[in-house]
Amino acid sequence: MDSLRAELRSEFQSRVDQLEYECKILQRECKMLKENQMRDQAKIHRLQGEVALKESAGKAERKAKYLEVVKKNENWGYPYDMEEFGEELLAIGYDDEESTRILNVVDDLKNVTIKMRRGEHWHVTADRGDFSYYNEEMKPFFIEFADALLGYRHTIDYMEDKTFSFSLDCSGLSNEVLDLLQDALQLTHFHNLSFYRNEIDEVSHMNFITYCITADIRLNHLTLDGITLDNTRDIDALCAAVNNHHSLENLMLNSCLVGIGGLREIFSKLKSPTLESMELTRNGISNLLPGDISDLLSSNPSLKILDLRGNPFNGQDIVYIADALRNNTSLRNLRLGLNNNRVLPGNWPPLLPIVFDQTSLNSAYDSNHHCHLEILSRQLRPHPISKFISKFNKYEDPIMNRRKKIYHILSTRNRNRENAAYFESDDIGIMHMPRILALLKPFTEHYLDDKEGKEDDEVEPLSIAYEILRDWKMPELYNLDCMEED
Repeated sequence: MDSLRAELRSEFQSRVDQLEYECKILQRECKMLKENQMRDQAKIHRLQGEVALKESAGKAERKAKYLEVVKKNENWGYPYDMEEFGEELLAIGYDDEESTRILNVVDDLKNVTIKMRRGEHWHVTADRGDFSYYNEEMKPFFIEFADALLGYRHTIDYMEDKTFSFSLDCSGLSNEVLDLLQDALQLTHFHNLSFYRNEIDEVSHMNFITYCITADIRLNHLTLDGITLDNTRDIDALCAAVNNHHSLENLMLNSCLVGIGGLREIFSKLKSPTLESMELTRNGISNLLPGDISDLLSSNPSLKILDLRGNPFNGQDIVYIADALRNNTSLRNLRLGLNNNRVLPGNWPPLLPIVFDQTSLNSAYDSNHHCHLEILSRQLRPHPISKFISKFNKYEDPIMNRRKKIYHILSTRNRNRENAAYFESDDIGIMHMPRILALLKPFTEHYLDDKEGKEDDEVEPLSIAYEILRDWKMPELYNLDCMEED
């Protein structure tokens, strides 16, 4: 017996010694890790300091370059006199009307050129005139504009907290002028680019636009309005430029003659990792297929806003749009319009239960709580059909949207004291009373915290609680209590 105890004691002591040895090893490793961590933290602080110094030096350098350019242009004067230019136009055969139109265009170019030379924060535009009658007489003004545009990059680099935009009417511009602008835009990067009107089948215009998209590392918002996208060549070029861009979040393709064929091409080829908003208004889109909208949403999961106003949708198109929203949780806002469409009032209802199915509390719970639906008529006013549906999914938080719908059902049924009857029809037992009241509590809290969000047809939260406590199971409890007393 003693020998067994001695053996066990020896094994136990051996195990203790082993654990103490392992513990010492772990302590040494912890000490080494702590020392390494301290060294890494010191290195991080040193690198952060170096980055801060470089950023400070970079900002100082950008400021110095900006001030140098502004100083250089202090004594600069616009080289062309508008009055003399007008006389030259008349002398070479332009009539008064033509001369006035050309003067208006070059005068706009002159004003923008001067502001860029002065280093002012400005929305750079070359879209106020009609370049469809572009002529060689205007070329010197575009040369000055492009030269100022190239130097304007120092203003944009320095004013890093401001947003800069560039817009251009492409109609009528020659390849020579596009080359001048392209060279300038290769180095001068804007946050917003807008291109308006091009000549149908004009390859150089689309090449110019896609080049500007690719070169602009600051680009966040791109607008094409009246730029024809009715062929595979241009759609491929545009989608490739958008897909490969790492900062573009907003894309507007308005009046681009896309049509349903072009739409399907764009939806199948557009796979942007950053795109959050897309506008496809006035593009003749109709006769959708079941997967058209769903494909776009699944291929671009970052997309939060989709604007399809001004397209001639029919009743079946609305059904397919509703199906696309059924299980989607990424889209936050869908805008549809009544202008130029063929949707009859009776065709809109398929959208309603997707956003808010009022059949039961369960169906309301399972509705789409992420997408706010806007159905707009002329002057962007809400259509009567959308007055009800626009009340819901207004919040960024889908849980808040769901609470709003649940509360609306409870409030509506409260007016006719129907909540208790609904609970009874589902054979909900008395043991669920605390859970029902607990479910009601956050809805009432939401109501109290959001007085501005209260709808006219909603009752006070206390009314709902009182109805449930008064009518649901309470008579049975009262009778049971009386029977026990007897």
